[in-house]
Amino acid sequence: MRLTELAEATISPLVARLARRAALFAALGLLAIVALYYVSAAGSVALTLAYGPITAYLIMAGIYALFAIAVAITLLATRRRAVTVQDPVANALSSTSSSRNMQIAALIEAVMLGYTLARKSGGKSIL
Repeated sequence: MRLTELAEATISPLVARLARRAALFAALGLLAIVALYYVSAAGSVALTLAYGPITAYLIMAGIYALFAIAVAITLLATRRRAVTVQDPVANALSSTSSSRNMQIAALIEAVMLGYTLARKSGGKSIL
């Protein structure tokens, strides 16, 4: 098995899973927009019957403005902060500190070593 086939066999299921999840999130977003449209229309009709058309539109605009403000506050509160560590060695050590990252790095090293040894001529030894 060539290295490109190995990489394709490894990455292909991941890409397929991400594509399925992206399609499901797109469908979820579309359905949420349709539901929001119908809720908004029903709210407008109910408010128009109770308060009149101008007041109903103003109330709906106020509700959407409050939602927009809540989303903006959430985005500002959850934004990423700048990393204060400037040492590249410390950053590299902290990113590879988990055992899963170390296992992946060891696996990649083993694959690269095997690929290098397979390309060498048959008569040579590694020692």
